[in-house]
Amino acid sequence: MSRLVHALNTAWGWTGVEFAEDVAHSLMGHVLTIDTQGVYHYVDPDILAVTRLGDEAAAQTHMASAETRAIWRADALVEAATQRLGFTALGEVYSRTLSAILSGDYEPENLVRIDLVDLIYLTGDLARQTRDLPDGARVQLKAT
Repeated sequence: MSRLVHALNTAWGWTGVEFAEDVAHSLMGHVLTIDTQGVYHYVDPDILAVTRLGDEAAAQTHMASAETRAIWRADALVEAATQRLGFTALGEVYSRTLSAILSGDYEPENLVRIDLVDLIYLTGDLARQTRDLPDGARVQLKAT
């Protein structure tokens, strides 16, 4: 089992998905994955969600949509992050700070380089802790 699949199962397993394989990931940390039943899922760390896509044809349709391609490529964000932070190292992606994820802030100063596995752990745990909160709820982050 890869480090990424282990992280997905540990951090996002509360969703009921048992991840088996990572198919691809974007420079912004979005992951296309397959579960143990052969069902494709899209993990979106920006909106703290796992979306069930279905079979391979459904996954291809989803990934081919203009909206998904724009989100997956995130050209403007990747360009801004590269200019500000430099190129990612092997295993790294760009993301937003946790507070920016919670607030929905995509400003370049809120972009960071982070290990993809760390991003999966952080966002999965954050999604689990905030899943029942209403939109606009105030939260306080505490580092441990």
